[in-house]
Amino acid sequence: MALSNNLQLFCPVRGLLTVNKKSKDGLTATEESYRVEAIRYLISKGYPKENFWIEPIIKKFGNGGRNCFRSDFAVLDIPACEVGSNTPDEILNHSLLICEVKRDNSKSDYVKITQVKPMLDFAINQNTIGLYWDNIERRVFWIEINNNKKEIKEGPISFIPSFGLSVKTKPLTFKTIEPAENLLDTFARIEDVLHQAAFDPEKRYEIILQLLLAKIFDEHQFETREDKPLEIQDFQAIGTTPEMALKKMESVVKRAVSFYSKHLPNKISDELLLNGDQLLQVLQILAPIKITHSKRDVVQTFYMKFAKDLYKWDLAQYFTPTTVTDFLVEIVNPQFGEHVADPACGSADFLVAAFRKLRQYNPGYADCVWGIDNSPNAVQVAVLNMLLNGDGKTNINRDDSLANVSDYLERFDVITCNPPFGSKIVEKRKAVLKQYDLGFEWELGKDYYYNKTDKLLSSQETGILFIETCIKECKPGGRIAIILPNGYLGNRSPKYRIVREWILKHTKIAAIISLPRFTFKSSGADVSASVLYLEKRHTTIKLFNEDHIYRFAVELIEKVGWDAGNKKAQPIYKRNKDDGSLIIDKDGDPILDCDFMPAVDRIVNSDAANCFEWLNKNRQSHYNPESWSIGIDLVYADPDLTLDPKRYGRKVMQLREKLSKNPHVLLGNIVDFIPECQTSDGLKIRINKSAIYNYCIVLKKVDLGSVNN
Repeated sequence: MALSNNLQLFCPVRGLLTVNKKSKDGLTATEESYRVEAIRYLISKGYPKENFWIEPIIKKFGNGGRNCFRSDFAVLDIPACEVGSNTPDEILNHSLLICEVKRDNSKSDYVKITQVKPMLDFAINQNTIGLYWDNIERRVFWIEINNNKKEIKEGPISFIPSFGLSVKTKPLTFKTIEPAENLLDTFARIEDVLHQAAFDPEKRYEIILQLLLAKIFDEHQFETREDKPLEIQDFQAIGTTPEMALKKMESVVKRAVSFYSKHLPNKISDELLLNGDQLLQVLQILAPIKITHSKRDVVQTFYMKFAKDLYKWDLAQYFTPTTVTDFLVEIVNPQFGEHVADPACGSADFLVAAFRKLRQYNPGYADCVWGIDNSPNAVQVAVLNMLLNGDGKTNINRDDSLANVSDYLERFDVITCNPPFGSKIVEKRKAVLKQYDLGFEWELGKDYYYNKTDKLLSSQETGILFIETCIKECKPGGRIAIILPNGYLGNRSPKYRIVREWILKHTKIAAIISLPRFTFKSSGADVSASVLYLEKRHTTIKLFNEDHIYRFAVELIEKVGWDAGNKKAQPIYKRNKDDGSLIIDKDGDPILDCDFMPAVDRIVNSDAANCFEWLNKNRQSHYNPESWSIGIDLVYADPDLTLDPKRYGRKVMQLREKLSKNPHVLLGNIVDFIPECQTSDGLKIRINKSAIYNYCIVLKKVDLGSVNN
């Protein structure tokens, strides 16, 4: 784990604590973390942990050997405890591998020439291996004798042999390349190479895009043939001439650009501008990494900067935080072969989450992922987002989901959506409104149900129409996960009561999850919202007393894993309560401090899962005493059909139950609630923002002897 550069420790007495930048052995904290990472990697490859020698002296110089040439660690052919003395000759006599670690790649070429290669020159054993390790490159060095001349060769980390064996050059395969840990640093290094080759910024980004597309294309064509050699290789390591390497790479670039060109926002040339020597240098960095299977946050961090530099897009307005999208998809639980769609896909974050989840079972799952958006910029963002995350064939299209909803009726098994919502974001086109039940006026009947009239509304909130769009496009029995403002779920005005009644008659509620306010502040949305999980009914019900009573899960998320109070959305990690240290996962990464995964476990193991089998399909279920669900009859009993999760959370429900067992009176029995912008006589009024209003309560005359007890 690379340590953050801005971490600070504060003492309540002494204030800011400072430490030396380097430890006694001369390594920075970041270098130390990379050394641990390199050692763990070698141990995973079968190198015995007892054979490691930390900070061995490789050579002594000067008067009395006062100046020492050290390596960061060595792996010996015997356990370190059996070495007779800590002398260079003794160490080198048993060294099978010598490693040099650096905190960054800025001087990698210089370090290889002045430190790594000299270490091998000093080696006694001709089969000794050199290893270079930094934040971008992990390179192997070995000695070859040709025509009685010693030559030091260099190759990717995949050339590391089993313990005690010699290096054998072999082409890279999909199986042997590794997911990138930091695409930003990787491509910054490639850009440095292009800069040194005198390419201007515009050309540099065009070349980088060509390389990206070619690399993704190559990974896709060999993903199901993981033991076959890739077309894109570290050509210098396997002895390919610059001319032949360039010819091979040009072929891949032409095919990749041809394949992806229809999806790209701008036209891109299929003529590679690099010469052979420049290409060999770039592919030393690019060829050994696997872009399509890199971690989600690694890809998104890189893409947001890359697209901003290349296309001048500010992507913050498009992206939904990955923790939210992964949580949403995890609950809705798409299965093999099911088609997932988002009718307002934006940057396609929900679709990326679904694709990354399902491709582990089906590498071609991208064929089942569909995205629609009316914004050309959003479509371009979505396409490149999907490509970088491993989608070799994008189904992202520009279309007007509201106007053309009839083209997608009941086509998809799973719908995910975070629609544009707000009272000022409205649809006024009559041709669109008349396609929707919620595009018409409704009137309250004597049975307290609302009935649709023939009168078309002059306008309707876009968010409300997208609710109906999602349900219309979902297959009967399919499911919908949609993010909605809490006003839609809890506002008691007839406008939103109609929406909730329509939802309840056309779907079943599987779960409602409340998200904290400011969850979407980084993208400019300052609202309280919840996630609604729905199952589309096979037959619409007319009366709620006709419905079979079922249970649905309720969760209240409090911690989302980042600072939701500002647009920077800095991550917040879990820390040890005793010493404040970061808690890391099995991969050495800090764990976000959020409630999402515990909430998933509670939901899929709640009583709601007995009513909605898809919640825990293909999962191992177990009893979770923290799970919480309620019966839909509680919603039906509410005249306002409130779906606000805060009303049905465990704490609120238990408190209400406790209060109901003691003498009490309902507030509604002693006061009348008057709707906003309305007088006590029922007349509508317009609020004067410059005027001063006082709250007042008018008590009813009631018989307190009738108080519940």
